[in-house]
Amino acid sequence: MHPLVQKFLDNQLPEPMANALVGGALPVPPQDLLLALAHATFKETPYASKALETIQGMPESLLSSAIVGPVNPPDILGVILVNRKEPALLEAALLHENLNAVWMEKVVPHLPGSVLEISLNNQVMWMERPAILDLLETHPEADYQIKRRINEFRFDVLRLIPEEVKKERLEIIDEVEAGKLDKAWAELPIPMDASDDETIDEHTLRERLLKPILDDEGNEISLSLTQRVMRLRTNQKIVLALKGGKEERTLLIREANRLVQVNVIRNGRITEGEVAYIAQMRTVHDEVLRIISQNRDWMKKYTISKNLVQNPKTPLAISINHLKRMHEFDLKLMSADRNIAEILRREAKRMLEGKGR
Repeated sequence: MHPLVQKFLDNQLPEPMANALVGGALPVPPQDLLLALAHATFKETPYASKALETIQGMPESLLSSAIVGPVNPPDILGVILVNRKEPALLEAALLHENLNAVWMEKVVPHLPGSVLEISLNNQVMWMERPAILDLLETHPEADYQIKRRINEFRFDVLRLIPEEVKKERLEIIDEVEAGKLDKAWAELPIPMDASDDETIDEHTLRERLLKPILDDEGNEISLSLTQRVMRLRTNQKIVLALKGGKEERTLLIREANRLVQVNVIRNGRITEGEVAYIAQMRTVHDEVLRIISQNRDWMKKYTISKNLVQNPKTPLAISINHLKRMHEFDLKLMSADRNIAEILRREAKRMLEGKGR
């Protein structure tokens, strides 16, 4: 190791020289420089920002040549895998004989989707550290084929998933690929045991399954989708509520769990028509109605505002605040509506009298 790098690792290098070193301004071998950059960034030293600029600006050819042959310690490979995106460079680092499972686990979240399969194919490493499979599965760029292979490996190699769970998971991915299920299904966490967060007796479950479920347009949702949602654990329902499609949202907004309902209304794909429908539902948690009332774009729509005001579940302060936007015809209806709070009826009547003057 170059003596300047050794002094830097030992925190004995004067600050001006340390800055010059991590800035790439000193004549040290590329591999030694990478070791200094890895130390500066991974140890969160005062030189981390400058070191990051240097590693991101180094030519790919220089980095490739630096990891030809033995690399010790593997931190040198780690600093490349975390901070660079070139497929050929990353492939060389991922396949390097000195990369270990500890570093593989650290770098997977930083990898682009184009090289995830290399990590997945390294069975020795994820057998040593199964968390690598978890990180690959939750990676935002992992495609359905990678998720399928992860499930197969968990069952066939690690024996972590019961046969029935594995079979259902693979069926779901097939249906996602065929366009029969929203893609969010393929991203749900896998239950690792047979226990469930909710206990539902057989009679109640049968009643729920046989009762027709309609969306806000009056269309019946397929029973198979209803059954799938019913079998999900609470954490899976929360994920699906946040990421799922319209059919999933229509089902999950009827869940009694507050977090499930809240994540439905926070789903980035939800439409104004769905929000208007939810705003008049009397089975939703008041937090859902508060979230709707705080969205300025939604509240510009008269139908949403009216449904929110007329909903007896809406907190009174919110209803009164938006009452002034109501048309005269709707105020007349509200002033006589026994299903809303008396104070709201009185306020609607007072506003009508004010308009009549």
